[in-house]
Amino acid sequence: MRLRASAFLLPLLGALGAVVAPGLAEAGAPTIPEAFQGHWEEERRFCASPTDATLTLSASALKGWEATGAVTEVEDVGPRAIVITATFDGEGQTWTSSDRYELSSDGSTLTTTNEKFTFQRFRCPKG
Repeated sequence: MRLRASAFLLPLLGALGAVVAPGLAEAGAPTIPEAFQGHWEEERRFCASPTDATLTLSASALKGWEATGAVTEVEDVGPRAIVITATFDGEGQTWTSSDRYELSSDGSTLTTTNEKFTFQRFRCPKG
C-alpha cells in the first residue's frame, strides 16, 4: 500500500468512508509513521555521543551523520515494515535512495535493508 496521495484523492476517499493514514490528510505529503520516528544508533551506548551510523527519522526526513534526506514516498510493505524513498543532500552531492525499514516486535530495534547491506540500529531514549 502506498502512503502517497494527491490533494484531490484524499477528500474523495474520506467522503467515501475510507480510512486515511494519520498525517496524510493534513498535507498530502508522504509521512514516516510515528512508530518509526526517533533517534537510532548502532549501539545503545552511542545514544549520548552519536557516531557515523546515527539515524534520526522524523515525519518527513531522515538525518544521518553527513546527509539529510527529504521523504518523497513511504510504502507499507508488511507488518512493521516500510520502504522509504528520499532525496538526500550531503558532502556536496544529491541522490535518491529507497531503503526498507523494519521494526522489531517491541519497537526497540530498526533494521535497514537495501541492495548493498542490512544494518540494525537501536532506539535511543527521547530527550
